[in-house]
Amino acid sequence: MVNPNIQRINQTLRKVFLTNKTRKIDWRYSQLKAVKKLVTENKDEITKAVKKDLGKPDFEIHQSEIAIILAEVDDAISNLESWSKPEKVYSPIHFKPSTSHIIKDPLGVALIISPWNYPVNLALVPLIGAIAGGNCALLKLSRHSASTGELMFRLLNKYMDTDCFSFDYEGGAQYITDLLEFKWDHIFFTGSVNVGRIVYQAAAKFLTPVTLELGGKNPCIVDKNINMKLAAKKIVWGKCWNAGQTCIGLDYLLVHKSVLDELLEECKAVMKEFFGEDIKASTSYARVISKQHTERLSKLFNNGKVVIGGDADIETNYISPTFIVEPDLESPLMTEEIFGPVLPIITYENIDEAIEFIQGRANPLTLYLFSRDQAIQDRVLESTQSGSVMFNDVLLHFTNPHLPFGGSGDSGIGAYHGKLTFDTFTHRRALVKGTTNKDTSTTTTTTSTSISSPKSDVKKSFYSNSYLFISLKKLQWLDIPLKYPPYSDFADSVAGKMIGSGCTIH
Repeated sequence: MVNPNIQRINQTLRKVFLTNKTRKIDWRYSQLKAVKKLVTENKDEITKAVKKDLGKPDFEIHQSEIAIILAEVDDAISNLESWSKPEKVYSPIHFKPSTSHIIKDPLGVALIISPWNYPVNLALVPLIGAIAGGNCALLKLSRHSASTGELMFRLLNKYMDTDCFSFDYEGGAQYITDLLEFKWDHIFFTGSVNVGRIVYQAAAKFLTPVTLELGGKNPCIVDKNINMKLAAKKIVWGKCWNAGQTCIGLDYLLVHKSVLDELLEECKAVMKEFFGEDIKASTSYARVISKQHTERLSKLFNNGKVVIGGDADIETNYISPTFIVEPDLESPLMTEEIFGPVLPIITYENIDEAIEFIQGRANPLTLYLFSRDQAIQDRVLESTQSGSVMFNDVLLHFTNPHLPFGGSGDSGIGAYHGKLTFDTFTHRRALVKGTTNKDTSTTTTTTSTSISSPKSDVKKSFYSNSYLFISLKKLQWLDIPLKYPPYSDFADSVAGKMIGSGCTIH
């Protein structure tokens, strides 16, 4: 049964879009500035809400939920005019005197479905792109991060143009199912692979384009030729950021057999350096989103040999950083995305073994490699597929707005950040501006030749006219008769050369 409330919202947003209100550049600027104002005026409230939901340290909240958003919105405000400006492109000779352009058209009414793990960032950054592109949108906030969802719902309705946007944070799985029963002009979904498949299938009914920001099991290869202390510091930091609840987080390690013990010892030392003797008491370590997920993660301890950590407190949503060797490859530890601070470790002796292991699994969102060996870097890069690759560091590629952020295969469809977010919510519409004016007074040469003339005369007149048009650029009208019936072999040959002129370097 159709949800009448969603139907009303969908129809209302579409009517507003058709008024062209959101196409206006002034409106886009006003809404981008409203997003910035929302974040800057409510930093403390946002911090408190996210901390209540996820127990994140203030530092992590400020960087991932505030600083990145402000950087993205500032980038959009600074570049909106150039991003939105039509592009004039080359026109081949048979187009003359028409001109060719690319228009950045809004898609229409977008549906954005955001997750709970970065409940502000992964909601507002896509919304920034929808605004910059000139769209209306329904933003579905996650109900699992309830405190943040309630706060963002209130703030968005306060700061944004509610004629052009609609927001929800209470609806669950059934509400999302109901949303997908309607036609949207773009669906931007961030979440699990399983739900991503459902979204994709629903979108296919309407041929709706999608951006699917999913996840998967991101491998991290640890070669023997590295600075082990530095690698351990980066690995522990990357795995413990947001208690491992990050789509680009390290999901498992492939470690050269000869350095496993050294790596484990360095990781133990790093954890003590980062969090002290009692990790649970550290103010720099986040919590798992819910008791359900805490229980799920604690059960993974039984899927291998725990060598670091292994502590859980279901009541407080605490899972210690836990490293597991000899994992059961058929268990959930190695077949499902972990999304928590549990890290299985597999050893290898030859880099080809590690590559083969990765090749046998779905494309990850990110692949990490710690190695100084250029040959190994090249080998891994050439022999694997993933949304992104990072050598000798973790997570930071997400913070570069000049890099595309998105998956490959099972880890997602499409990419965004920076200008790509604007591109995601716009259609590059081809425009050719022709003319019906005829003005040949600037030259005494006839601009068209009857196809029934002798071939030599036709060719001479054709090339003469073309030369005058290109060199003098005074003709306002040119209509080559070769394209009209009755057709001839000569017309076929010449027309082909003219079309080919559009493929040359210009």
